[in-house]
Amino acid sequence: MAAARAGGAGVRVLIACPSYPPQAVTCGVGDYTRCLAEELARQGEQVTVVASAAWRGPARGGVAVLPILDDAAPWWRVVAADVVNLQYAPDLYRHRRRALRATFSTPAVVTVHTLLDATLGSRAAALWLLTSARHVVAANEEVTAMVRRRLRWLARRLTEIPIGSNIAVAAGGDPLATRAALGVPARAPLLAHFGLVYPGKGMETLLEALAMLRRARPEACLVVIGDTRESERAYRAGLEALALRLGVAAAVTWTGRRTDEDVSRILAAADVFVAPFDGGASIRRGSLMAGLAHGLPVVSTSPAAPSAYLRDADNVALVPPRDAAALAARLAALLASSAERARLAQGARKLAARVAWPAIAEETRAVYRRVLV
Repeated sequence: MAAARAGGAGVRVLIACPSYPPQAVTCGVGDYTRCLAEELARQGEQVTVVASAAWRGPARGGVAVLPILDDAAPWWRVVAADVVNLQYAPDLYRHRRRALRATFSTPAVVTVHTLLDATLGSRAAALWLLTSARHVVAANEEVTAMVRRRLRWLARRLTEIPIGSNIAVAAGGDPLATRAALGVPARAPLLAHFGLVYPGKGMETLLEALAMLRRARPEACLVVIGDTRESERAYRAGLEALALRLGVAAAVTWTGRRTDEDVSRILAAADVFVAPFDGGASIRRGSLMAGLAHGLPVVSTSPAAPSAYLRDADNVALVPPRDAAALAARLAALLASSAERARLAQGARKLAARVAWPAIAEETRAVYRRVLV
């Protein structure tokens, strides 16, 4: 087995991820890959990542990075590796179809983050990848369900390993100072939303719910932490216009892109984390996992399919998608009950502990060992 090479060196792992950070635009799959790669390196593996030409460097965490994924040369042959692990989501390869035409002589693992929003061409590419891979890792329950429903023959080569938070909990910090820097009063109820700003996150519902909530709690504020892609600037402007029409513009702070440490400290200063996804909550959402990892009471929307991880009134508070009145009522109830907030926060921490990066990396290493036998 490759892991037992002379000198006790770890397995040589080659990971493909176009959006590996740092890059000009943040990406959840890229952040996941960074966290996984650095933890694999900490656990003794030799990790090289091939990223797109947009990678800005520097490499860190004991991981070597080669921005060659957009080159004509076959990326999977550039580095000697014992196992290849390709990170897959349709939008990452929409203009990189050539990168998916891999003919693996090295044992390959494909980690699938989503199969939604796939074009006909990307579906064909995904089928080729899944067929040629020695093993498939489903990063969430939706992928597992889709594979078992539509690609049953793949189920015996499938392992589900949920993602963790892409934002580490920062040490220290002063919540009152953080609030002051945001212009939020020390005692004001502070809601936090985190992640890239784009359609489908339920931001319209959240702004409408904030307007309703402020009728009873006029001091309530919202901080929206996250970047906006250039293609979504008009959408973001529309949200700001909606906040103005609803009369809550002064109660909403848009931070834009922040460092991981800043994000963590802002989350630590919040009372409730809110993620009202239009399509329902999912453990594939790194932003949701960040709220859980920071021990916040989390309010989100009911998953599209039953979840073994997200349990209403246990580790998360769930409301119907696109229902501003239900969201406002659940937020008001939480803000009125410190005991309920504490109970949800405890459940959030327990769930986050189940999907911490050391455990994720060890489960991934077990998959590598399986394909190398």
